[in-house]
Amino acid sequence: MRDRIGDIRARGAELVVVGNGSPHFAAAFREEQGLDCPLLVDPELHAYRAAGLRRGRVEALSPRLPLHALRALLSGHRQRGIQGDPWQLGGTFVIRPDGALTYRHVSSDAGDHPPVEAILAALSPDAPAFA
Repeated sequence: MRDRIGDIRARGAELVVVGNGSPHFAAAFREEQGLDCPLLVDPELHAYRAAGLRRGRVEALSPRLPLHALRALLSGHRQRGIQGDPWQLGGTFVIRPDGALTYRHVSSDAGDHPPVEAILAALSPDAPAFA
């Protein structure tokens, strides 16, 4: 999504990254990834639990992991080490300013990311909110 931040902002939204490492690791990650967006840290995993995100060794060590790693490597991303809780899986959410949730993706395994086009569609003013 970092490469589509211009598209996100053109829709009046902001990309916010929440990581589970320390502020020190977050600063290094921001620099390595060239992030120009808010980067928050949640080492106690409060936000992860509130969002209903999954955690587990089996999911983090999925057989699809090598394919996800190859995809990331081919796109220029390289794992530089483990920071934070290695068993915590992520997710992607689109939340409007009024608090309505228009998109929710809970990663099923490490490297499971939703299509950016689906996220951009959820930024539309007429995107339906979850009940």
